[in-house]
Amino acid sequence: MAPQEKGIILTARHVLPVTAPEIKDGAVYVEQGIIRDVDKLGRIARRYNAEVRELGKGILMPGFINAHVHLELGPLQAQLDPKDDFPAWILEIIKKRLTLSKKKAVAGVQKGIDTLVQSGVAGIGEISTLGIDRQPLLRSPLYTVLFKEVISAHKLDGAGFARESMIEERPFPHAVYSTAPDAYVQTSKRFEAYGTHLAESIDEYRFITGAENNFIKRLSPLIRRKDAMDGCRSPVEYINKLGFFDRKATLVHCVHIDRQDLDIIASHHAGIVLCPRSNAYLGVGLPDITLLGDYPRLGLGTDGLSSNYSLDMMDELRFLYLIARPVLKSRAGAFVINAATIGGARSLFIEDKLGSIQAGRYAGLIYLDTDVAKNLYLSIINTPSSGITNLSAQVHMAGEAHG
Repeated sequence: MAPQEKGIILTARHVLPVTAPEIKDGAVYVEQGIIRDVDKLGRIARRYNAEVRELGKGILMPGFINAHVHLELGPLQAQLDPKDDFPAWILEIIKKRLTLSKKKAVAGVQKGIDTLVQSGVAGIGEISTLGIDRQPLLRSPLYTVLFKEVISAHKLDGAGFARESMIEERPFPHAVYSTAPDAYVQTSKRFEAYGTHLAESIDEYRFITGAENNFIKRLSPLIRRKDAMDGCRSPVEYINKLGFFDRKATLVHCVHIDRQDLDIIASHHAGIVLCPRSNAYLGVGLPDITLLGDYPRLGLGTDGLSSNYSLDMMDELRFLYLIARPVLKSRAGAFVINAATIGGARSLFIEDKLGSIQAGRYAGLIYLDTDVAKNLYLSIINTPSSGITNLSAQVHMAGEAHG
């Protein structure tokens, strides 16, 4: 008899690795929170003498990646309404954030984490402004890329950017309209991976090109044009001029980019994260699916509750499907699932950890108790969050990695 293994075999009628074809009556062998093998159940059972957990007739798949979220801003949801223009909303955020108590912010972070886990999220790209999100995230089953906001290069001096088993910290120059050029320059010189908000509104595009814009109107003297912008045709071209694409850059929103911009982004293999419900809420436009539909490092995020109605990842999947369906037709379902899994992992440069079912990846897995019918991808999109079991903590990914 083979020696008793410490791991567990998870099996379901449908196993969807995402980066490989669906496996009917498949199984995943997990040990110490890591995927060790994936195959047909019969083969896995012969290889490993381990407990078999039969999940049912639904879908076992990688957990979702919410590649952009602001958990600390959760308590601002009831205090903010959409404004007539994006800079007016930014000004309101600045004002309201000053009145946000630490107690409410901490409670908002925990509530947000609970929502993410319940809606099938295994990994996130969290934007940390207040610095109170780290400890709750360390206690969670979420693999976290913790982006710490910076406005100038001075904030990089003496700032810690730790890397642990389940959390890695990276700098995040806020946006081109708010951040000094030296922050972009120094970030790319001193760090391997980082991110920024980019091309979110038409006002940002106008700000870069020197056209009349509401940033100057509403936020002066906080916002001033920078000499480094001279001659730049777009926000993408501006940060490229500053060397921001030299390493692993994650670009959030990218609503207002064109083919020339995407060629620059693609040539540097940068990640893009779409937040379509947030963009719709703020009235800044929607991502160009025709342009971005085949981009491999394309992820999906809910953004924060300051510009969205929920952090439920299934709500975001369904909304993205609705805007992708007229463009991509029958490919829309696969496009959405890819953006929510492997594309999201690639956008954060953590595809070696999450986003697919492959040996060596963290066991950030979810099970969808759903009637698969003919279209596996549509079945996923139509599954309510109440039908999702997040298996991450149950296979001890969080407990063993966090200690």
